[in-house]
Amino acid sequence: MTTQPASNFKNFVVLTALVGDVEHKTSKAGKPYAVASASVTQNEGQPDLALRVVVLDGLSEQLTAGEHTLVGRLGYEEDRDGKGTIVLYPHKIEAAPADGRKRNFANLTLRVGADPQAAYSPAGRMWARLRAFLGMGKTADGKGYKPSLWLNVKAFASKEGDESLPGALISLNKGESAAFSGRLAWEVYNERGSLTLFASKVETSQPEVEPVEEEECPV
Repeated sequence: MTTQPASNFKNFVVLTALVGDVEHKTSKAGKPYAVASASVTQNEGQPDLALRVVVLDGLSEQLTAGEHTLVGRLGYEEDRDGKGTIVLYPHKIEAAPADGRKRNFANLTLRVGADPQAAYSPAGRMWARLRAFLGMGKTADGKGYKPSLWLNVKAFASKEGDESLPGALISLNKGESAAFSGRLAWEVYNERGSLTLFASKVETSQPEVEPVEEEECPV
């Protein structure tokens, strides 16, 4: 676990996911694309992470039902009722790992939406948490901004007692940006679900970020 300077905006994920039935479509511009629902299996007792997979251009024919490792970027969409969907846009589709170890890695530049919190577990291990969001950029007409994808970011001290990782989280302030690497998960607390990134690396310098409208941190 390390902390080092960030260079630019990052939105990169590698997820082994179970892809459901695939719909092959054609855009208004006449280009093929494919859409499917997918799920990422979590540790025992945790709910699966549900995703919508959208594959563009010539890669669309490679998306089939079954387990695959998808390499691409994260997105987010909201319907008219405000219901949000996490979207994965793959630029590479690979076979599921032959070793059986499912891939789950994200490297994301996020903007901090609320001041971080830190605490110690009953065993004396330090951990920290913050709320942050991944900007989706401007709307198609260029007059506004798309809804952002909000995440919890959590970091824990090592078993050896190294507190540099949660320390990097609590050094950040609301409005600052940082790049976080780690594992994605879907957590449910008090019947409310949220996307969480369990950080293994924090790059705390100020990287370039996607333009976004300032938002209030959701509970």
